[in-house]
Amino acid sequence: MVPHLVACLRDLDPPVGGAEMSLMALLKGVSARGPKIDDAPIYLPCEKEESISNDLFSDNWTVSVYQSNDRGRRVEEKGVADFYREYTSIPVESLFSGAAWRLRSRSTQRPNKKLLHRHLKRRNHAFGKWLLPRLSNLKERSEIEHKRVIGVTQLDWSAGAAFAFSEVGIPWIVFVRDELQFHQPSLFRASLDGAIAVCGAGEGLLHQISDVFAPKKVVNVPLPIDFQGRFGTLDDIASIKEEGLSKRKKSNDLQTPRIAIVGVSPEKGASFYPQLLDALSETWPSAQIDVYGDGSYASSLGQHSNANWHGHASTADVFSSCDLHLLTVESTGTWGRVINEAGLFGVPTVSVDIGSQAEAVGPGGRILPQNANLDAWVSALQEVYEQRSEYGEKAKEHAGVSDHRRSIAIFRTLLHELIE
Repeated sequence: MVPHLVACLRDLDPPVGGAEMSLMALLKGVSARGPKIDDAPIYLPCEKEESISNDLFSDNWTVSVYQSNDRGRRVEEKGVADFYREYTSIPVESLFSGAAWRLRSRSTQRPNKKLLHRHLKRRNHAFGKWLLPRLSNLKERSEIEHKRVIGVTQLDWSAGAAFAFSEVGIPWIVFVRDELQFHQPSLFRASLDGAIAVCGAGEGLLHQISDVFAPKKVVNVPLPIDFQGRFGTLDDIASIKEEGLSKRKKSNDLQTPRIAIVGVSPEKGASFYPQLLDALSETWPSAQIDVYGDGSYASSLGQHSNANWHGHASTADVFSSCDLHLLTVESTGTWGRVINEAGLFGVPTVSVDIGSQAEAVGPGGRILPQNANLDAWVSALQEVYEQRSEYGEKAKEHAGVSDHRRSIAIFRTLLHELIE
């Protein structure tokens, strides 16, 4: 009997972020037959894996999805699995969430904690109440059919999902994808502590989770990036890179050190980058910082004399036009997928030793300690720039750690362990 995976969460698609894209990739992956990680071949980004015997393939899972439709329903696209779906009309935002952002902290730029807590508590309560009869019916059908069921959830509405799973007796998995649970531990403690497994990308993040919560089991499921689906073949990537270098050559820009920052938020450098840009302007004035991403945090960096804000741009455009990549986080070290995307283009990264960033960078760049001063950051950026070819080759080799086929095999292994 094919086992059943039930995903209950606020958003899955249209993909509103990396977390939603990641879970969709995992659900699509296990909905088809495939190998567990011990039987899987070595996966190299943008290269076809060696064939293995179908005898080594594990059974597929049936997947159902329960989510909000407030941000639109599924966008039809090639390769999207035809999951069973039900949508709730519960609004994603509220007066409390709006007030939380308007009254955010001036020092950290984070939303007002009390108002955000009230918003999340109400939304999770509503979601759990909506889910309860649906999951109850699903559980009854699964018992009649002697079918094993496991729930999965993540992000903002995971507390409501966990409540419903617990009430009907469905064991569940929680993915930790950002800093939310750490900033609202009282609201999400029951969902993490009661889960059959808590998953995160990287051992560093798992250690952070275990320091705050008491999970029964933690599992490292790397971010699943479909490199070939996003960027094409290795020849395609080489052509994209060559085109970017050609544009820089025509602009007489090849000798200008170019550092890319992709996405700026309160958690990702909003208070640190302005200080670093000023330090770079003084000690390494030839370096230019290209800032990508929407929103006021990113655009404000463009006011610095050594920075250019480009708004939204494709990942390929970003990493075909820069020499190195810079990423910092303040507290929660969720895996930076952009690090391995940069690596695929031979672009090394300088980041900070918080959570899983050191694992994401690997040998393809430099990791600074949390207490590193501005001089240390400038020196690290200069060093990596001078050795960008060597670091870039290592970053390209290391990118395979996030290949989606490997992550799916790891997730498939976990699921089958949980039902055996």
